[in-house]
Amino acid sequence: MGGALMMCAVIATAAGIVRNSKFYRQELTESGSRELALDGLRGMAALMVMAHHAALSNTWLTTGEWGDARNPILQLFGPMGVIIFFMLTGYLFWGKARVANGKMNIVKLWRGRLLRIAPLYMFSLLVILLVATTQTDTGWLALENWKSLLRLLALGALNWHKVGQMDFTVYNAGVTWTLHYEWAFYLMLPFIAWLAPGRKVFGLAVIAYLLVWVGLWYNLNLQGGLYFILGMLCPVLLENPSLRSQFRHPVAACLALSATILLCVLFGSDSFVKGHSASIAGAVFPLLFVAAAGNQFLNILTHPAMRCLGAISFSLYLLHGIVFRLVIHILKVNGLTSLTQLDHWLILIITAIATTLLCAATYRWIEFPFLSISHKKCLQAAGPAAETIPN
Repeated sequence: MGGALMMCAVIATAAGIVRNSKFYRQELTESGSRELALDGLRGMAALMVMAHHAALSNTWLTTGEWGDARNPILQLFGPMGVIIFFMLTGYLFWGKARVANGKMNIVKLWRGRLLRIAPLYMFSLLVILLVATTQTDTGWLALENWKSLLRLLALGALNWHKVGQMDFTVYNAGVTWTLHYEWAFYLMLPFIAWLAPGRKVFGLAVIAYLLVWVGLWYNLNLQGGLYFILGMLCPVLLENPSLRSQFRHPVAACLALSATILLCVLFGSDSFVKGHSASIAGAVFPLLFVAAAGNQFLNILTHPAMRCLGAISFSLYLLHGIVFRLVIHILKVNGLTSLTQLDHWLILIITAIATTLLCAATYRWIEFPFLSISHKKCLQAAGPAAETIPN
């Protein structure tokens, strides 16, 4: 119940932001040819991850242990939200590769991703370092730890290591691990984009699936590649306009949601709670597929509040863990671990509302200026026709 109330509170906060902010009203109005349902799905994914970590924070507060949401649905929300992010990336960028007939400008792609990720990443890292400095003896700043400290500046392309005895992932719920996979995809994309025209991606999917199984023999987890592949399949599967139109019907939304719930039940909870797996990706794929066809899921995904959450989703993703960690730390220091569950969730709900407001500000003043630069460069490079290219 606490997780559901928190999600409703965040959605209500986003609705208030849109209603009272001229910037966000204009931002949602000037959507160009963006696929609006996917904006809402991105917001839902960020909200799921946020609810998951709120439940984990609640458990950490009361038991001192991290990793158990103590609710099967909230336990699933984290990995499901992350995999939706991965599949969205695969879908959107493979669609662009198909439009470009398999020819992608490497400089344009990587520059755009740098402008998209670096500003907020560096801001979140600065906040983490400041918090860690105030809460520790700063022994981790010793000169011999310089290599580990430099890894933190790699924008998530390199997984974070401990800096001395300091594990910085505890300060942001460890969310930066996903950027390692995102950057790997962006680095590979220009070199596999020639497979985008036609249906060659199906062959790529088969090869990726086989590599995952081979990797299991050597204790290598290569499942991350499958998440992107599933998204990459959608532009090909939905290239028929008539088929896309059929999947926009409300019945298709109900069937997709039912299929996701059924697959979750059939796969069993163990395959989900042990980490990210192909089972989770298979379960959430119907949602992405139908949303990619333009289905608005009874206008839920295109509601201004959901699209607002989609706009600030990267801020929500990177910053919510930091705020939750800081609030829980304050409660622990002040001996407030024995409050009732109702009190704990009330504090988490208030924290989530404050985090949403913070993220609306960071998107407006940190992310958006650099996104504008990237978008203007795209328009200058492509000419007037670029006005119709999705952001």
